[in-house]
Amino acid sequence: MQKVQADIAIIGGGASGLAAAIEAKRYGGAACHTIVLEKNARLGKKILATGNGRCNLGHVEEKERRYYTGSCAALAEQLFSEFEGSESFFRSLGVICKADSGRLYPYSNHAASVLDALRFHMQELGAESYTESEVTALDYDKKSGLWKLTAGEIEISAKAVIVACGGKAAPAFGTDGSFFRQLKFLGHTHTQLTPALCAVYTDAERLKGLKGIRTLGRATLFGPKGERIASDKGEIQLTDQALSGICIFNLASLATEYGMTIQLDLLPHLNEYEVTELLWGLYAERSGWAIEDMLTGVFQKKLGQALLRSAGINLPFETPVYSLSPLDMEKLIRTIGAWTFPVRGLSPWSAAQVTSGGIPRAEIDENLQSVLCPGLYFAGEVLDLAGECGGFNLAWAWCSGIHAAHSAIDAIEGGTQND
Repeated sequence: MQKVQADIAIIGGGASGLAAAIEAKRYGGAACHTIVLEKNARLGKKILATGNGRCNLGHVEEKERRYYTGSCAALAEQLFSEFEGSESFFRSLGVICKADSGRLYPYSNHAASVLDALRFHMQELGAESYTESEVTALDYDKKSGLWKLTAGEIEISAKAVIVACGGKAAPAFGTDGSFFRQLKFLGHTHTQLTPALCAVYTDAERLKGLKGIRTLGRATLFGPKGERIASDKGEIQLTDQALSGICIFNLASLATEYGMTIQLDLLPHLNEYEVTELLWGLYAERSGWAIEDMLTGVFQKKLGQALLRSAGINLPFETPVYSLSPLDMEKLIRTIGAWTFPVRGLSPWSAAQVTSGGIPRAEIDENLQSVLCPGLYFAGEVLDLAGECGGFNLAWAWCSGIHAAHSAIDAIEGGTQND
């Protein structure tokens, strides 16, 4: 059994863990022995998949609280105010960023550039990493005042531990939520864990024949009692059983209760009067056309047919447009502005990008340290915070990893660790 002594042991070699390792060496200096323990065969595996391989590493508005949900949102706002920002952090690593609709990407447009910069700087600073080293035991030894970790054939003694193991989303990258069981042994709990940034399942019959259709619109989530919860606008993708697209992803973490619905406004740039004027204009111009072709030029044909069905217009599709009654037109106008889908569940963990839920705010202090186990810190997705699609979750990973490293070193050097 190999025995290793460290000042800081970091559990997880993903985004927040790598940021923590770099900052631990930068802030703590060469004498700060820092190690990273990663269960996968390589570091940063999930980073390579972000942004469709381009790595959407941050956002120009990443510090704005409105993009985050969870019990740690207020704390995140505070920590972001002290964070230099993703672009500045990566510039210090030699990575130039570019903005695309507010989203930050490496200038190379390649996720490997981001991971390489993180890995190389961590190694250059002297932080050690152990891959294929899943932590299976984590305990505090009161006698020595050190944390004891077991990872395969390695036994580690550390003055402080930073848990950066991720959540439960995307288990193919090693983030399967299993470490929450270890934290439970230490007295920690977690809020409800649900997939986030994922598709929302609905009534498959309403989507029949629409697989692959994409359309612009506004999606609004309503609660079981009809209360408006959240809304977002963008491209909506329809599958054979689910609603997808970025604006749907951003609602997913909130779509967790039975009886919720999602309404799609497919012409969000027009008010009800303008939609009414548009459709009656089409009625007049295309009165002799088949009703299935009436919405040509506004929506794809299959989507137009689905809207007719959802509006309760039961006339054969070859029926002339002039056969539509004023009531039919009213129902069609209403459906275009509020096409309603029941929420039937979320994509499985394997298809989710992020975890909603995690270690709650009540169990950590303002320094991301456990209030139950002094010397134990948290960073990234393991905490109860989920950001919208667009680089916000990686921004939180860098920010929280850096802050956790600062806090741990301050406590060690100040002699307050594990008091």
